[in-house]
Amino acid sequence: MIRVHLYGRLRCLVDNARANENTILELEHEEGETFADLLNRLGLEKDDVGDCFLNGNLVKPSEEIPDDARIGLFPFNMRLLCGGQHLKGHGYTQSDVDVDYY
Repeated sequence: MIRVHLYGRLRCLVDNARANENTILELEHEEGETFADLLNRLGLEKDDVGDCFLNGNLVKPSEEIPDDARIGLFPFNMRLLCGGQHLKGHGYTQSDVDVDYY
């Protein structure tokens, strides 16, 4: 089972969702499913979402989703302050840090 927490405009994926309540989709885990695959399963395009999270960390489209994952989906108009550059690896000087330049 994975839990997808929806924010902003993405709450419309759940009938009768309200802005003052948690909006969570509980979905069956699919072995080998990536974040990009999950977006496709939900009928979303990459441009529909902003910065999104897997178990509290920024998620990349190619990242595989483990069972019991917590996903945070934010719409394109809700991004991290300052663009989240420090979380995306911009400015790192260590060669052993995985840097994502999206």
